[in-house]
Amino acid sequence: MFEHYEQALYLLQAAFTVWMLIDAFRRGEGYWPWVILFVPGLGAWAYFFVVMVPRWAGGRSWSLPAFRRGPSLEELRFRAEHSPTLANHLDLAERLAERGEHAEALPHLDEVLAREPEHCRALFLLAKCHAELGQTDKAIPCLEKIVTRERYWSNYAAWYVLIELRGEAGDAAGAADSCRQLARLSPTLRHQCLLAERLLDADQPGEARQVLDVALREYQYAPLNLRWRNWRWASEARRLLRHIDTVERSA
Repeated sequence: MFEHYEQALYLLQAAFTVWMLIDAFRRGEGYWPWVILFVPGLGAWAYFFVVMVPRWAGGRSWSLPAFRRGPSLEELRFRAEHSPTLANHLDLAERLAERGEHAEALPHLDEVLAREPEHCRALFLLAKCHAELGQTDKAIPCLEKIVTRERYWSNYAAWYVLIELRGEAGDAAGAADSCRQLARLSPTLRHQCLLAERLLDADQPGEARQVLDVALREYQYAPLNLRWRNWRWASEARRLLRHIDTVERSA
C-alpha cells in the first residue's frame, strides 16, 4: 500500500512541476524555467511561492526578482557616485527600496526620471517609495503615468497598486473607475471580482451584482482549462454575491 501512495505522490509532484513549468514559459519568467528544470521538486515549489502566490494575492505587490545575487549595497553606492549612469542610479534605488530605505532611494529615482521621464520601472519604484512614506498623493500620479503609457506593464501591476492606493486615500469612486478601465482592458474573472469589490466599497451593490452575474455566466460556459485556472476567482465571485444578498436583506 505504501508503494501506491508513493507512486501517487510522485505523479502529483510531476503534474505540479509541469504546471509550474508551463506557467513560467508562458509568462516569460526569465530564469525560472531553468530553476524548475534543474532543481527537481524544490524548483517548482519555489516558483509557486515566490511568483504565483503573490500574483494570485493581487493588491500591493512590490516583489522584485527572487534570489538576487549581485553587487553589495556599498558597491552600488560607489557606482552611482563615480559613474552616475541611469542604470546605476536605478540599480541603487531598487536595492534601497528592497531594504526599506525609501527616502534614500528618492533622489536616485529623480535622477533616472530627469533623464527618462516615462521610465516605467522607475515610476513604479517611485510610487512604492512615496506610498511607503505615506505620500499617497505623490504615488498616484506616478502610477497614472504608467497605465497611460503602457497599459499592460508588468502584468497589470501598476493598475493593482493604483486601485489600492485610491481606495486607501478614501476615493472609492476613483478606485471603482480604475477597476472598470482594467476590466475593459482585460475582462478576466479576477478583474471582475476586483471591480465588484470596489463597487461595493463605493456603495453600488446593484452594479456589483450585475458584474458578477455576467462573469459567472461566462465562466460556466468557458472551456474546461479556463474554468480550472479560474476556479478560485469563481469561488470569490460566489462569495461576493452571498455578501451582497446579506447586505440587501439587512437593508
